Amino acid sequence: MDTSQLAFPKGRTRKQVKRRKARAEDQVAKAVREAVMARDVSCRVGTLHGPAWYDEFAPTGNPFGCYGPLEWAHLHTRRRSQTRNQAPERRHVSTHSVALCRKHHREYDAHQLVITALTRKGADGPLKFRRSQ
Repeated sequence: MDTSQLAFPKGRTRKQVKRRKARAEDQVAKAVREAVMARDVSCRVGTLHGPAWYDEFAPTGNPFGCYGPLEWAHLHTRRRSQTRNQAPERRHVSTHSVALCRKHHREYDAHQLVITALTRKGADGPLKFRRSQ
């Protein structure tokens, strides 16, 4: 049936709108994740404390305790939970993203690890890491 003949043509379905929005966000996230992983070849915490060593099953190789695969982490007020319903270009930027090993990413999400940017460049510049009290 030709929709131009309808008195009240229907718009896009909710499923179509959500898929389009998800695809757009996935493209931005993929580009930023690739840039962050290229910038941070290994865990940012581990690089400050000797060579990072990753083995998911043997966490004793690095004196600072890096282990697990490298993961993409969002920092501070740009955490994913804080940026819901915002534009993908605002949610995902390299200045608020860092690559961490699985252990340090879990510690950061549990608020046991505090990451502070030392310059206005954010995560693109030097960072300070400390354990929370």
